[in-house]
Amino acid sequence: MGHLVSPKGWLVLIVNEVDPGSRFGWRVVRPSPVVVLPPARLADVGGQCAEGEVGVSEILLGWARREPPPPWFELTLGWRRYWVKLAPSWAASAPLSAPAHRLQILCADRRCDLSPLFALADPLRYPQHAAQIVRAHVDADGDRWLPICDAIKCDGTLFSSPGYEQSFGKGALDILANPAKLRALFRLTYDRSKEARRIGYRLGLWTLDPDAEPRDLSVRGEFTATATAALGYVYHMTSRVDRYLRLRLIGAVA
Repeated sequence: MGHLVSPKGWLVLIVNEVDPGSRFGWRVVRPSPVVVLPPARLADVGGQCAEGEVGVSEILLGWARREPPPPWFELTLGWRRYWVKLAPSWAASAPLSAPAHRLQILCADRRCDLSPLFALADPLRYPQHAAQIVRAHVDADGDRWLPICDAIKCDGTLFSSPGYEQSFGKGALDILANPAKLRALFRLTYDRSKEARRIGYRLGLWTLDPDAEPRDLSVRGEFTATATAALGYVYHMTSRVDRYLRLRLIGAVA
């Protein structure tokens, strides 16, 4: 039993090339607890008009050499491309909290990750759903992927600090699993107004209190080390905030 996302990154599974119209050949994982998505996902990903939450009780993973035809929904997250589709499911491995559905994820290559589930949960408008995913388990083991290290060189940064996983990695997941902190984190990537920074400072995401008298005008605010670590897991889903990241290498952690 593994986590959907751990201090080492998103779960990545090696999958087969599949026929998008078939259920055969897919890699199946079942989250526990059942992951709840907002009602709107049935409209834009499932092609259905329905009210109420959607419970993802199983996830089917595969890859295709070419773009599948509609009704597959294209989901581009930064430099990664996916196609997703929701449909009613007839299987679950955990108590149901919402009508059971299967989420099919087609990746652009054989190394398929589960981060689209987090994106579909909508961390801005429905952060409670996205936060639940961080604590979900699946019956699968595989490689781990830290998105930020695809975009920047992580050697010599916070992400290569001694004891990173036990300290900043776990702290990052605590942020992603907290709805209020998750919403504020995403907001700060595109809105650095005084109010946004005030909330971020109060929640331990921003380094400077915007209401305090500045002691050194040369010091600018930035994401805290733990907030920077949290952004490392969702770097492909947010606005580019490189100049505000606290990437400096941090010494050994007790």
